[in-house]
Amino acid sequence: AFCFVLCSSIYGACYLPITDAMDSCRLRRVSSPSVQLRTANSALLLLFYLLSLAYLFIDPAAAADDRSEPASFSVFRNKIIEAPLNGGHRRLDSISPSLRGNPYMTDDPKSSPFRILYVVTTFYSQGRWRNILVPNIRAVTESVSVAGWDMDVVVIVGNEGPTPTDRKALEDALPRDAALEIWENACALGYEKTKEKVSCITRVLARQHRFVVADRKDEYDFFACWEDDMRFDAGTIRYYLELSAEIDRLSNAAAPDLKTDPDAIDGPMSPQQLQRVVPGFIRVEVVRDRAVDGVKTGIEPDREVVANWVPDASRCCSAPAWDTRLPRDPEGSELMTWECRIHGMSVRRFPEPIGWAALIPGPRYLPKKEVIGSRWAGASGAFGFNKKPGEREPQLFAQQGGWMATREQVLYFDKACPEGFLPPFKNDRLRKHGMDPSQPHNVEFWSGGYQLFGTCNIQRIMSLDPARFSGHLLYHSSNNKQNMVNPKRHVRVSD
Repeated sequence: AFCFVLCSSIYGACYLPITDAMDSCRLRRVSSPSVQLRTANSALLLLFYLLSLAYLFIDPAAAADDRSEPASFSVFRNKIIEAPLNGGHRRLDSISPSLRGNPYMTDDPKSSPFRILYVVTTFYSQGRWRNILVPNIRAVTESVSVAGWDMDVVVIVGNEGPTPTDRKALEDALPRDAALEIWENACALGYEKTKEKVSCITRVLARQHRFVVADRKDEYDFFACWEDDMRFDAGTIRYYLELSAEIDRLSNAAAPDLKTDPDAIDGPMSPQQLQRVVPGFIRVEVVRDRAVDGVKTGIEPDREVVANWVPDASRCCSAPAWDTRLPRDPEGSELMTWECRIHGMSVRRFPEPIGWAALIPGPRYLPKKEVIGSRWAGASGAFGFNKKPGEREPQLFAQQGGWMATREQVLYFDKACPEGFLPPFKNDRLRKHGMDPSQPHNVEFWSGGYQLFGTCNIQRIMSLDPARFSGHLLYHSSNNKQNMVNPKRHVRVSD
């Protein structure tokens, strides 16, 4: 119908005056093809009219049934996203203590559910897709669905995407109300120092999730961007929100002009100090095929203090019954980490209700008024050396394999990062948007945390309350670092 009206308008506005002019020329004995042109255009107009009539008899619902993918897995551009509340911002200090259903308190019973965007980055291979990526996404989305939250999924694939069979396996693993988008061949093209031709720069693949977040930052309340073998659940998100809310409340209540001592390990904290603090995570694996006592532990714990305490493995590493690949019902004593030790951490007593917490390495070059005073665990010489290791020491940095944050936190990250957290990046600090071979930033920069927790000076903390500590553990579900990393770097989490 629209085509018919449009063509009729064009016909009346343009064609008739032209043919009239041609007819005038013909009366002056100047040859004109107006008759042939009028006949051709009349036929074309009739064709548009018939097509318009035919369209009226097409059932859009029936046509939708013929699509190659189910409607519930439509890409994001076909999914209706309601406008965010409060102009796109929900303050963390309004989080309900119960954190059930929508974790943001509101007086509006019609408020939209808590919306989460889950972004996973991978290189496709059939084995990795079926054994790692699909089970992880299924476990995460099932847990979030049970919590009553909405979660949509974007899978960033650096090479050719999955086969139709593997794509359907992922679609079948998702809740029916989840939207799925697969970005294939997402690896950025450019030049490397050792190559003269344009090629896929694999180290930059981990950057691509930033474009997804930048494009959809106003459509979701929460973002979870992870490598394909990192597993978490609704409990992880709930705890992250709970601790973030406590930090936010302390920041809002703090005196703006408070002067703090950068060497103090307790006492009041300023908003400038607290605004950089977020809950942190460490990656762990389950060691089951050999005796746990055989794992090198480094510094022995003070048994008189910690007694027989072990972390709660169920909070990070319990696999659903259908996931037979992973160890069943792991014990806390079976959890191992490999790039996080007390050698690199400091401690501080935060204002209540947070209390004592460990500061995970990362921030450097902070203004004096933003430095968070703490005490290094080796200050008394317990480690045999008296100088704290550097903030970017790879074996102590605690790479997370991704990050999670609320919308407000993401916007603050973008402000705090000198080069920006979201694209377009500031080229004076991050040349060629991270593609410059003279700045070979890789997955540890974009995903692991060297940018966010190093360059951007975002301070991760881990609660030292035994009841909360296990909330900072994330399962590296490929479970392969225990076989790839030098055993001397293996550390029991309980130590």
